[in-house]
This record gives sequence, structure tokens and C-alpha cells, in this order.
Amino acid sequence: MSLSYSSYAQSCYRTSIVAPSPFMGNNDEIFKTSDGRLWQVKYEYEYLYEYYPIIDICNEQKLIIKGKALNIILISGNRASSRNQRSSNDYPVKVVFKRSGCRDYFLADGDGGGIYLLEWYGGHDPREGESIVGEIRSYGFKDVFYPDSGSSGRVYVDDYLLSRSSAVEKIREKCR
Repeated sequence: MSLSYSSYAQSCYRTSIVAPSPFMGNNDEIFKTSDGRLWQVKYEYEYLYEYYPIIDICNEQKLIIKGKALNIILISGNRASSRNQRSSNDYPVKVVFKRSGCRDYFLADGDGGGIYLLEWYGGHDPREGESIVGEIRSYGFKDVFYPDSGSSGRVYVDDYLLSRSSAVEKIREKCR
């Protein structure tokens, strides 16, 4: 999709993507800009393979890169117009259990919505105590961001909103 830059010039700003590298521009990819904000690509599949690109963000909903406009949402950072309307993605969860030899499974907790059973599938391999930001309140593969290390990764949400006892039971089953 081609976009006229002048149509957004009044509400655009220039920044760069600092993580992940490369930036792909695909649906649900979480990326961090040089101003410290976390964003998520929505409903796009571009396969851009861009390393630390300079971009324009317009109206806090479009990312302009190489003449293409991608739909995005702000998931963490200052949002002047809607500070009181925070999404659940603004709140990182923490890795609370990770044991070596446990086939890449780990538990995360911290947003008051129960415990997550996650399986690591690539990118940054988190450690206990590390924060995770991403849309993990549903099953399946998710691209996530680890703000403590400035890295991104991919996890599979095996289960979520678990009680502590259910989470302990499920991780024991996975780690036999």
C-alpha cells in the first residue's frame, strides 16, 4: 500500500526500530523504537528483513517504512491522549519458574490474571525474573519482547490464567 506522507505530516514523527533485528513487519510482531516505546504490528505480512530501520509513526496507528504503511498499536510507553485506557499488554509478566532440562517450558506471572505456561520457540531465551511483554492472553504462537534485555523472541502459550496449584501441576507434567 502506498501512502502520501503529506496526508499524515501533521501527526507523524521519525524514529528508528532498535529491536528486533531484523524487523520483519509481520502480524503480532512486537518492536521497540529508539524512544523506548513498544509497538505491535497488526494484520500485516511484509517479510521486510530490515535492520535498525528509520521509520515514521503516524497518528500512533501507522508505521511508514520504505513507502509502505503498516497498521500498528502502541502497547507500552507514553500515550498522551489515552493514558487511562491501558491494555493488558502494557503490563509485563515475569518469568517465575524456569529449570534447565525442562524442554523449554517455563511459567510467567505478574499481571493479576493468573499464571502462564509458556514454551520457548526461538529468539531470546528468558531467565527467571525477566519481564515479558506481548499479547499472551490466548493460546498459540506469540511474538514477545523482553524489555530487561531489549530482545525479542517467540513463545507458544500452552495455557494461561492458571491458578498457582494448576500451574505447578502442569509444569511438572511437562518437565518429567
